Amino acid sequence: MRAARRPQGAVGLGAVDLLAERAMRSGRRVGLVVGCLAGGEQRVVGYGRLRMETRDTPDGGTIFEIGSITKVFTGLLLADLAEQGIVGLDDPLASYLPSSVRVPTRGERQITLGDLASHTGGLPRDPKGTLGRWLGDRHNPYAGLSVEELYAGVARTRLRRRRGGRVRYSNLGAGLLGQALARAAGQPYEELVRQRICVPLGLADTMITPTGEQAARLATGHTRRGRPMPPFQLPALAGAGALRSTATDLLRFLGANLDPARSPLAAQLERTQQPRVGRPGGWGVGLGWSIARPPQAAGPVLWHNGGTSGFRSFVALDREAGTAVVVLSNTARSVDRLGLRLLKALSTSPG
Repeated sequence: MRAARRPQGAVGLGAVDLLAERAMRSGRRVGLVVGCLAGGEQRVVGYGRLRMETRDTPDGGTIFEIGSITKVFTGLLLADLAEQGIVGLDDPLASYLPSSVRVPTRGERQITLGDLASHTGGLPRDPKGTLGRWLGDRHNPYAGLSVEELYAGVARTRLRRRRGGRVRYSNLGAGLLGQALARAAGQPYEELVRQRICVPLGLADTMITPTGEQAARLATGHTRRGRPMPPFQLPALAGAGALRSTATDLLRFLGANLDPARSPLAAQLERTQQPRVGRPGGWGVGLGWSIARPPQAAGPVLWHNGGTSGFRSFVALDREAGTAVVVLSNTARSVDRLGLRLLKALSTSPG
């Protein structure tokens, strides 16, 4: 393992290095970038390699696939369009899809946009036909899924439970939400995210399609056994997991969530963090965010993870403690435990 690239300035907690280096020690990860916010200061540290064939270390500007962390951006996009009066959280999904698309129902109530953002629509995890696609290309099963095929599959989908009830995590639901928002605003999903989230929050390196300069900063994804993977593609389900980003951008995004009042998207950020389902003081789900109350946490922890065929990611924040973490890995091995341990160390240490 190559030594970490040391940051300039920032959060001086030895636990950050200790925990990250322990995660790299097994030799089963190719590269890792850890970002932390605590006490108003930030730290970003890279470990390992950008790709197996080089010795370059990833850093805060390295671009990773962030997988399902995209859903947090989709939830914020919903909150923003609702704030502008373009859509409503309780609007039926069917109102924003082509009239030819039959959206499944159970009982009299229809699936709403808010249901999709909080995984309470009763939809299955993945679109119809995913198993066959996975057998054809298990590393990129959604690459060939067209919007027309997605809509045709929706018409054949049966809800497993009544909408608005228990949480049932759904990539299909988040993908349909992205499609609905794009149709409502009359713009492609990626452009909506850029204009309504990235520009206001100053996120220069969060995108689906990298520019030429950004392409040079892409990390290569790897399987659990270190096999290089091609870029993951979700053209019809972009709202579920298509975004790429950097630790620097995600720390800026988390910083806005820590103190929404100082952000140009204050009302929207606050709305995403309010639980739509769950137990008071315990777990819950907002618009994209998962909400937990771990032992010894100062307050509710907002978090989400992500994964593609060659990447894993994790973000979390504790507003009461004023702390946040991001962990990005170019190996398909979970970084959730590392992220939670980092957040705990930041929230309980004086620095």
